[in-house]
Amino acid sequence: MKNILARGGIEFLAVLFGITISLWVEDSRQNSDMQKKIIDDYKNIQEEIALDIENIDRISDLVKKQINILEELIDFNRGDREFNGDSIIARINKVTSPTFFGTQTAYNASVSSGRLNFSSDLKISKEIALLYEHFYKRLDVNSLIYDKRMHDFRSDHFFQFLRFANEEEVFDLNTKSIFLSLNTRNALYWILNFADYNYISRLNETKEQMLKANNIIINYLSD
Repeated sequence: MKNILARGGIEFLAVLFGITISLWVEDSRQNSDMQKKIIDDYKNIQEEIALDIENIDRISDLVKKQINILEELIDFNRGDREFNGDSIIARINKVTSPTFFGTQTAYNASVSSGRLNFSSDLKISKEIALLYEHFYKRLDVNSLIYDKRMHDFRSDHFFQFLRFANEEEVFDLNTKSIFLSLNTRNALYWILNFADYNYISRLNETKEQMLKANNIIINYLSD
């Protein structure tokens, strides 16, 4: 009887051991597959970030050009530049709000799959999430504000200059007084200050985090 029980116990332990080993092997296989997919996610995210870095540099250059245009219009308004209708209209027609919205396709795919939280190096996931969940979202808000300000600015202050798209039109005394008014100057400063002090700062901060996330992914993939 004791021998039967002993054999049964050994068989039970053998079966239990076999199941445990099988589960461990399967778990290891699934974890290995998960890490391979995470690496693919990192590659896709890195490629998107690299493209966004090029795009944000382009947008930053455009915003800096806008700042120069607005400063020149303010100089005309203040009398620091000799009034020249053609030069003023040429600049007015160039006033716009270049904005940046980051690409999030690869990041959203990784998040929706749940893989990003299972990385073997959570520091990488943290830097990626910080870029997309904080810096991109903050920049998105500022981009919408910039667009809204520009829309209001053009509709409230520049609509009276639209007729100058027709080259036969010229500044009359009334239109000149509108452009030279303190109201127009304040409106120009309203746009300039946001572009110069707010938006450029958000672009620079976001690019810094882009480079940080991009470099940490590249270093991880090259190991």
